[in-house]
This record gives sequence, structure tokens and C-alpha cells, in this order.
Amino acid sequence: MERSTVTEIQFDIVSTVKNIAIRMKQYDALLQVVNHPRQQLSLNGQHVNPWNPLTLSHGIPGVCMLYAELNAHFPEEGWDQLGHQYLSILVNEITEQGIQSSSMFSGAAGIGLTAICLSQNFQYYHKFIERIDDYLCTHVPLMITECQQRDAFISDYDVIEGLSGIANYLLLHPEEERIQQLQINVIDYLIQLSKDKEVKGIKVPGWYIPSAHQFTAQESELYPDGNFNLGLSHGISGPLLLLSKAWKQGIKREGQDQAIRKMADFLLQFASEEDHHLFWKGFISWKEFESGHASTEESFRRDAWCYGNPGIGLALWYAGNALEEPLYSDLAITNLKETVQDIHSIFSPTFCHGYAGILQILQTIDRQSSVPHFEAEISLLKNMITVFYDKQYLLGFHNYEHFQNSGLVPVDYVGLLDGATGVCLTLLGLELKQATPWDQAFSL
Repeated sequence: MERSTVTEIQFDIVSTVKNIAIRMKQYDALLQVVNHPRQQLSLNGQHVNPWNPLTLSHGIPGVCMLYAELNAHFPEEGWDQLGHQYLSILVNEITEQGIQSSSMFSGAAGIGLTAICLSQNFQYYHKFIERIDDYLCTHVPLMITECQQRDAFISDYDVIEGLSGIANYLLLHPEEERIQQLQINVIDYLIQLSKDKEVKGIKVPGWYIPSAHQFTAQESELYPDGNFNLGLSHGISGPLLLLSKAWKQGIKREGQDQAIRKMADFLLQFASEEDHHLFWKGFISWKEFESGHASTEESFRRDAWCYGNPGIGLALWYAGNALEEPLYSDLAITNLKETVQDIHSIFSPTFCHGYAGILQILQTIDRQSSVPHFEAEISLLKNMITVFYDKQYLLGFHNYEHFQNSGLVPVDYVGLLDGATGVCLTLLGLELKQATPWDQAFSL
């Protein structure tokens, strides 16, 4: 893998991001890149191209968010026109395909967040946002009812597809009565998720995922007795962070503080340790749960927003601030500083499982703290990201994926989750201070 040798002094973030955004403005050219055969992933023996114009993860919404952020800083440069152009394309896609879910990264909540970012603080796109809210007010109660009637799937409550992600959008509507009621319904469900239930004669928290409800057949075989997901993207850290944020916003329901504490304590109990440094694996097996502690075997370890120390550290930090419990927040800060010095299994500049996600987490904590904690770490991560820049490439920053048969290879994604827009927005926020709530998608 060849990378440029751009140094921090030579790298002008604002100019670079603007140049990338200008190159993205031609939709036909963008489609040629994202639909190239090399973008296909091999999943369960099938080749799949992640590009989907409707999704925040891999589609048009991320591009709209980038133009919205640029317009907020440079309102005389016409970025709002480009944002409107892409939103119009998105509306046409919705007309043809319909919205398929309520979720943040592939459904209505992500599209709604996109419109809010473009709306210039709710000045524009009122009818469009209202239509999204109509969809959510119809479908989310049905989703909650279904979730309450069976054992949990990860996608019931997680940030990517589930109710925690949807709630991140709802929290941006502080004064609308019907949305407030929907917020309460979701929060009550997440509180209920913390209640114990009996499985095989043992009490387990409601976020336990049985074997039959795992993502893949391979995971079902690996965890024949089910497991407990710890990550921020798909695990219990997502509900923990959401409940903590809601508490700080003044949304306080019966049992919410106990649920926050129970989820945070679960994470502390099932942390692993190596050379006096705590780390979190992706999953806790049934056997580990029965023993009351995590084993030393690393079935899956990564230091990213999605899984591992950065995302879990952020959730613990929010919990500590919500409950005024320094045990959680101080541990999170110490652990994050240690983690940045020895990052595991990260090889891409992108957000989900790359350096941008870690950088945005550190920025988030520093923005909300009375004193900065991560100045040196933020500078280090900025340099680690900028060396990936490829000025010859339309989107500027490749995503790097590790494929079993071909090793580490660049793929060309534009979406917020693991594409160029997530990198650009993170860097822009570092240089100019963030102006739109795009990172609400990531619970930040």
C-alpha cells in the first residue's frame, strides 16, 4: 500500500476538503467510482456492492452532510446549492425505491438527520423533515412492540440499525410534542432492556443475544449459547450512551439511572487486561458470562468507534458525566490516552473502523470538557489520517479493507460510515469547529 508523504505543515485541511467536495459535485462521475467492480464485497459467498444512494452509511446523505458543513462555514461559496442538488437526487431515489426502514444508517432517521444538517438550523426543508417524522411516528412504535414480544436481535437496539440510532435523531427535536413522546417510548424500551430475564436457569440482562439471533450462521456456530455484544455500533455501549445523553438533556425516566449504571458496570466487569491496560473484546460468550469475567482469549479485538476501547470509552465517559460518577469518566480518559499509543487492528483513515472515528471521539470529549485532555493525541491522529490522502483519487481518501484472499486493499466508498465524507467532516471539524450535527449519527 503506497501512501503520500504529506506532513502536517504541508497539508491544508480546508483547501483539501473543498477540492474533494468540488470533485464530488458531478453525480455521474461519482457513480462511476462507487460502482466500479472492485468495490464489491464477498459476503457469504456472494458479491455485494455496499453503495446504496438512500443510506447514510454508503450513499448520498453523507455527501449532503459535507456540503451542509461547508455551507455553514462558507455561506457565500454556493455549497448550499450543491447540497440541494444532491438532496433532490435523494428525493428522486426515495420516490422510486421508498424508505425501507426507520434506522439511522440505512433508513429514515439518517435521511432526516441529513435534512436537518442542510436546513441551516431548521430554517429550510420543513415539509421534508415533517414527512420523515411522520414515517418514524408510524413505524417506530410498531418496531418497539415487535422488539418487546421476543428475544433481542442486535438490530433491535443498536446504533446502526436499531432504536439507539433512531433516538439520536429524535433527540434533535427538543420541542415537538409527538417526537418527545416517541423519545420516551424508545428510552423506556432501552431501560427495559436492562432488566434481567432467565435463560437456561440463569439471570441475564435483556441485551443477551441468543445463538439463533446472531448476524451470521458462522457467529451462531461460534456462540452456540448466545453472547453479549459490547461495542458501540452493535452492542450495549450504544444504549448506554443514548440513555446517558438523554439524561444530560433532561429526559429522565424511572429506572434510567439504574440502567445506565448497570450497563456501565457490565462493561467494567467484562473488560480484559493486558500489561495493566484494560481493553474490550467485541463479544462476551455465555461461558465467560457464567464465570463472571472475560477470558484472556482475543476472539475479536479492535480499537475503533465501532468496537473496542474508543467507542466503549466514549460511552463510559458519557455515563460518568450523566451520573456524576468519576469512576466511569476518569477511567475512560485514562484508557483512551493509553489506547491511542497502541492502536489495534486499524489500517484505514475512515470513521467506523478507522482513525477518523477515534479522532472524532477525542474531539467530542475535549469540546465538552472544561479542560482539554487529548491535545497530543488529536495531533497524532490528524497526522495519521492526512498521510492517506491521494490527490489523484476523486474522493481523496480510500477506505482500506482486509480481505481474506487478497489482504489489505483500497476500496472507494463515499458514505459517512466508512467512506471519504466521514474523513472530510472529521478533519473539517478539527480545523474549523463543527457547525452541523452530522456526528449525531455516531452518538457523538
